[in-house]
Amino acid sequence: MNVAELFKKNFVLIPVIASVLFGTFTGVKYIVNLTDTINNNQNKIVNLQRDLTAAQDKITDQNTRLTSAESTWQMAENLYRQLADQVREHSYDIKDLNR
Repeated sequence: MNVAELFKKNFVLIPVIASVLFGTFTGVKYIVNLTDTINNNQNKIVNLQRDLTAAQDKITDQNTRLTSAESTWQMAENLYRQLADQVREHSYDIKDLNR
């Protein structure tokens, strides 16, 4: 048997084998790309969760500082009122002493 006879006998079989090989290669390549995409997205989700946790910690810290600042402001207002009352009382005392 020479090559021409083998080629004639297997003329239909050669494209089928080529198609199966090409389809297998394409399928494996698709699966590998899909797996890479899934892994990259999982890494991004982990990074987003880490960033979200850091942002929540910063927000909690800012809320704590804001509460502290509000308390300090209220304390300052109360001290101002007390000082204003004391100055008013002293001015009345001075007026009484001058009479």
